[in-house]
Amino acid sequence: MKSIKTKIIVSIIACTLLSVIPIGFMSLRNVYQTSNQGAEQELALKCRNEQEQINAQISKIEQSVDTLSSIAMNKLHFSEFKSSAVYVKQYTDSIMSDVVKFGEHTDGAICVYVRYNPDFTEPTSGIFLTRNSTDEEFTSSVPTDFTMYDKTDVEHVGWYYVPVENGAPLWMDPYLNGNVNVYMISYVVPLYVDGESVGIIGMDIDFSQITGMVEKTKAFSTGYSFLYKPDGSIMYHPEMENGADLEQLGMTADEKARMCDAANEGQVEGFSSNGTKTSAVFYTLDNGMMVALSAPDSEITSDAVSLSAMMIGTCVVCLLICIVLAVILSRSIAAPITGITKVIRQTADLDFQKTKSGESLVKRKDETGVMAGAVSDMRKVFRELIGDITAAETTILTGMDKLDSIMHANSEMAEDNSATTQEMAAGMQETTASASMINGNIDGIKQNTEDIKKLSKEGQETSVQVKGRADQLQSTTISSSNKALAIFEEMKIKTKEAIEKSKAVDQINNLTENIKQISSQTNLLALNANIEAARAGEAGKGFAVVATEIGNLSNQTYATVDGITEMVTEVNSAVNSAVNSMTDCMTTIMDFLENTVVLDYNSFREIGKEYQADANTFADAMGRVYSEITKLDEQISDIAENVTNVSETISQSAQGVSQIAEKSSDAAAKTTEGYELLRESRDSIVKLGTIIERFRL
Repeated sequence: MKSIKTKIIVSIIACTLLSVIPIGFMSLRNVYQTSNQGAEQELALKCRNEQEQINAQISKIEQSVDTLSSIAMNKLHFSEFKSSAVYVKQYTDSIMSDVVKFGEHTDGAICVYVRYNPDFTEPTSGIFLTRNSTDEEFTSSVPTDFTMYDKTDVEHVGWYYVPVENGAPLWMDPYLNGNVNVYMISYVVPLYVDGESVGIIGMDIDFSQITGMVEKTKAFSTGYSFLYKPDGSIMYHPEMENGADLEQLGMTADEKARMCDAANEGQVEGFSSNGTKTSAVFYTLDNGMMVALSAPDSEITSDAVSLSAMMIGTCVVCLLICIVLAVILSRSIAAPITGITKVIRQTADLDFQKTKSGESLVKRKDETGVMAGAVSDMRKVFRELIGDITAAETTILTGMDKLDSIMHANSEMAEDNSATTQEMAAGMQETTASASMINGNIDGIKQNTEDIKKLSKEGQETSVQVKGRADQLQSTTISSSNKALAIFEEMKIKTKEAIEKSKAVDQINNLTENIKQISSQTNLLALNANIEAARAGEAGKGFAVVATEIGNLSNQTYATVDGITEMVTEVNSAVNSAVNSMTDCMTTIMDFLENTVVLDYNSFREIGKEYQADANTFADAMGRVYSEITKLDEQISDIAENVTNVSETISQSAQGVSQIAEKSSDAAAKTTEGYELLRESRDSIVKLGTIIERFRL
């Protein structure tokens, strides 16, 4: 049979394992997934921020060229422009300062040019400003002669004819300018009046102005960013040449298709880069290119793996702590229960001696102290009861000894009386004196029988007291059992209230969801504000900066709220785990109260019933003694009456002597019968003493 200490330890450890293993597994999986999601969200957020930064730079370039185009068209008189070469020169001179100013104030501008339709102007007419770097001033150069190239020669004059044919502003693909050995990207705006082409205005931007931002964007340890066109050709990559294809990175055709599908932007796409599993997120830029941010999967999941290992270690430590606490708790619970059990076993062995351990248990302020107090009170009642029975036994035995002496004396006197009657014939006076002596002895016998009757009556009263104490034991046991059940119900109610209070943490999740919705709406408003600022041109630059900062603040708020949500989830999981562990422990304790303590109280009640039955048996025995003594008293009264008659008839006739002899013989027989009854009573008292000796006080 396992001890309650072992059961408590096994129960707590089992409950801990049953709660920790599934909860730990689910938490580990959730943490791993959440960490991965967080890492993927971080990857997407960095790529989105990169997109916004590049789009901001692109927007500035577009604003600069679009504004310059508007100024140029406002100054243009198209009818004179078409018919007068002099006006074309005057017009060119009028916009020269504007072209120089916008070129100098546009970040990364290497070339600024204004070219006219060669169908009604000179083939080299227009403006062409260039410089080797952004640190230098622009110098004017002779524009390209359109007559030297065919319109289909995209390499040399595609910068003019492609935008004109497109009919809308256009970003040209990056290309290497051999004159200055700089990669450039061009933004060209075609000029139209009433559907008729006037020419173009464009800028060649140092591509490093954009690639510099791409190069600075990193992800985790080795992650990097790159640019590519919707057809999969790479425009910038830190490890590959411009013009390479995405498949050269190790992508399959399907993976390339997903990376080029604008519908998938913002989503994490996986591919194999040179044998390394890699994940990437991409967004489409305002100039039509796509920017992607990639990182190895091992780096993306590194935080999740580290956090998982930390959680496993934490679970192991918590399990060890639970085991230690289980041992300590089991000892604290089992120790007093073991002490009470020892006292109960002593009681069952009829050992009612006081012990230091039992007295210390009574001083406890918990439920075990209450039980120990009830057991102590019961033992006290038993000690008092046994003391009373012992005292009654001693009194009865003393009376029995006296009665034995008297009965023995009566027997001898009866024999003497028989001899005396034979001698009465010789002397009636001597016989009369002997009769008087017999009467005196009979009076003593009657007094002794009265003493025995009194003692038997006291034995009956003592048995009634024993029965009363047995009833008190039953009442005390029932009261203690009811109190234990009340404590059991109170503990159930308090445990239920603690579980209900633990649910308050869920309200925090609702608040964080509201904040996340507000943050998303704020971010959307910031994006709209950026668009409107771009449309406003130069006047909206300051507003664009404010809108960008608001968007960044919204993203930070969203990320912070996600962190709060994760923390609340962890706290809620810990609270639920703690509450579940407490519930299981309290269930074990309450099961013990219900299935062990209450049963022990019932055993005490049965013992009380046994003591009550013994008291009834003792009362019956005392009643029989009292009845037999009463009979003996009646017989002695008869003897006294007969002796009196003998004394009265002595003087009448000597023949009455034989009658006296017969009566004396009858008295001797009755005395012998009383002596036998007395011996039986003594045997019963000795048996009672043997039972009492089993009790150790």
